[in-house]
Amino acid sequence: MFMYALQALVLLLRFNTANVRPAQTSSLELKSLLDVSDFMQEYYLHPQPERIGKLIEAMHRTGLLQKYGSLPPTIGFFSEIFTANPGRLPQWQVLIAKQDGQTKAALDEALSVSKAGGVLNLDGHSGELNDEYWGAFFASGNPKFVYRLVDQLRYFDERNDEALFLAGGTAKWSLASNAQTKPAVRSAIQDVRAKTDKRTQELISELLAVDPASVKQEISEIIKKQRETGKWK
Repeated sequence: MFMYALQALVLLLRFNTANVRPAQTSSLELKSLLDVSDFMQEYYLHPQPERIGKLIEAMHRTGLLQKYGSLPPTIGFFSEIFTANPGRLPQWQVLIAKQDGQTKAALDEALSVSKAGGVLNLDGHSGELNDEYWGAFFASGNPKFVYRLVDQLRYFDERNDEALFLAGGTAKWSLASNAQTKPAVRSAIQDVRAKTDKRTQELISELLAVDPASVKQEISEIIKKQRETGKWK
C-alpha cells in the first residue's frame, strides 16, 4: 500500500534475478514479467511505439495485472501511449479486442482516460492516483507528472484523513526512490522546488537526502501511532 507497485515489483524481480542477466530493455523480448516491467519503466528514455503491440500481447501471459497494485500505473502508462500515438490506435484497438477480459478492461479504461484529457485531468488525491502519475511519467517523461506528485507532499502532514495522508506519504516515498535512480525525476523535483511553499521545500530536502526505506518506516510509524490513538482505523 505504501509502495509504488510497478517499481516495487521491478526491484523485487531484479533482486531475485541479479545474477541471471543485465537489464537491457532495448534488446529484450517481452517474455517475462521482468521484461515487461523494465520496458514500461524505461520507455520514456527510449520510446518504441512499434513494440506496444507486443507489450499488449505479453500482459496476460506474464501476469502483469495479476500483481497487487499494478492496475493504476498500467492505466497511466497506456493513457499516455495512446495519446502520443493516435495513428497507431486503430491497430492497437483491434489487438486489444482479442485480449482476455482483465487486459481488455484495463486498456479500455486507459483509452477512456486518454480521451478525457489524460491523467492530469483526473481529480482526487490518493496513492492509486499517484501510481497513475508514475505510469504516465514512465510513458512520456513529462515532468508535469512529477510536479503533480510534488503537489501531493502537502498532505504528508495530514493527521485527520488517512487517505489524504497516504497520498502525501506515497508521493514522498516514491519521489525519494525514483530521485535516486532516475536523473529526470531528480531534475524535475529540483526545477519545481523554488515554486513551492516553505513546508513543501522542507519535505523535498528530506526526500532528496534520506534513504527511501526510512521514509517508508516513517509512514508506517505515523499510521501505527494514529491507529493506536483511535484517529484512524
